[in-house]
Amino acid sequence: MLIESIHSCYADTKANVSVVLKDLTNDKWIYTLDENRAVSSASTIKILIMIEALRQVLEGKLQLNDKIKIKEEDKVNFSIIKDLTIDVYNYIDIITLMIIVSDNTATNIIIDLLGYDNINNTAEKLGLKNTKLSRKMMDFKSIKEGRENYTSAMDMAILMENIYKKQIISPDMCDLMIDILKKQKYKDCLGRFLLEDVDIAHKTGGLKNLSHDVGIFYLDNIDYLLGVFVTEAESDIEAKEIVGKVSKVVFDYFRKSFEAS
Repeated sequence: MLIESIHSCYADTKANVSVVLKDLTNDKWIYTLDENRAVSSASTIKILIMIEALRQVLEGKLQLNDKIKIKEEDKVNFSIIKDLTIDVYNYIDIITLMIIVSDNTATNIIIDLLGYDNINNTAEKLGLKNTKLSRKMMDFKSIKEGRENYTSAMDMAILMENIYKKQIISPDMCDLMIDILKKQKYKDCLGRFLLEDVDIAHKTGGLKNLSHDVGIFYLDNIDYLLGVFVTEAESDIEAKEIVGKVSKVVFDYFRKSFEAS
């Protein structure tokens, strides 16, 4: 019944859809669809960048209260930092802005601090088969030259599950990442059709005709992980609606299951 309902969310679309769904409370995979398909990561790759950013803190290379100065030439579009007059931020604030408002200036600053090789080596060590950071955010020149950032629904699920299980970096750092992810401001994908306030630790990603969202849902009786990655949609709105519909179907399924038990 659940699988058929999920299928119905994208049965009439030409978009390509990947889905990962796991019951984290009982450590049980419920459903996957084209989960290893390599796709443009959009901003979901910022989860990986956050992990490496905090790993370097644990190693003592950086500190959460380090002062980071933002130069005018570092500022790019889709960035709150670009619109503010503040030019010095704590490192932890830069990380937080990268996640909760997907700030692209913050992301690019962090990439410079960490280094591409360190970020990609961490992806490899974590067993991510389809994830690679090849360019900064808003770097259209690199895109035209064929350099793109890639991931898959399963790779992002691996990251989120390991954060949830406190198996990345350290338990304290995992708690910090969950806290940041729960403050996500973009709720027009996984939370799009949910009429009640749901506790979700998640990260969105969007480009033209593409929308991804992967997150951990904390319900009263169960925690579950859901990722929906949509590409080649007819529009950004269609992509977000597919993500939202799948999320609503899954949420209703778990809610009704426990109400009936």
